[in-house]
Amino acid sequence: MDFDQILEAWQAQKTAPPYGLNHDALRQALRAEEAQSQRMQRHRRRLMWFMWMFGTGMAIWAGFWIAITIANGWPVVYAVASGASLGLFALGAGALWAGRGREPEQKFANSLEEEVRRSLARVDDQLAMTKRLFLFVLGAASIVVGAKLFAWTTVRSQDILVSSDGSWWWTALVAAVFVWVAFKVRNGMRNARPTLELRQRHLRELLAALGSRG
Repeated sequence: MDFDQILEAWQAQKTAPPYGLNHDALRQALRAEEAQSQRMQRHRRRLMWFMWMFGTGMAIWAGFWIAITIANGWPVVYAVASGASLGLFALGAGALWAGRGREPEQKFANSLEEEVRRSLARVDDQLAMTKRLFLFVLGAASIVVGAKLFAWTTVRSQDILVSSDGSWWWTALVAAVFVWVAFKVRNGMRNARPTLELRQRHLRELLAALGSRG
């Protein structure tokens, strides 16, 4: 039985006390769901950390490029473009850092009540994902635009001859992918919100019942 089936059986009880539910089965269901949630969170956090490290590294490189531009006496437009790239990289890294979410716990609790509390915190974290999704899209888009601007700055300042036929198509494609992913995830979260809110209510009821037993 999964968590929802166990909760339905618990709520269907009329005369038996709520503490008669199978604690071992409930604990196993909570642990299975938490393990799955932790795997998904690890994948998401790895992507965010990669983007954050890339954005931070590019911000440092853009800062060096400003100094190189000034030292070599290149046209001021390249210093301004490098500064704008630095600002976009910093904005992207800051947005990703702010939207990283809480660090998933690696150890399971010893008591059922503690596991229910952590599962409730996990559901609360999932319900707060909408704000972090906006920060992730903002951060990733800022880094992509900053990389495009910085690439233009370095190429033009060095008089490198490149074909720009597919450059803007590539930029438009990346922007379209970001928009599609953002809407896809937002719609998925919107559809999942009623289920998460119901799970949140059930966990609070179960936590209250376990607390009243003590």
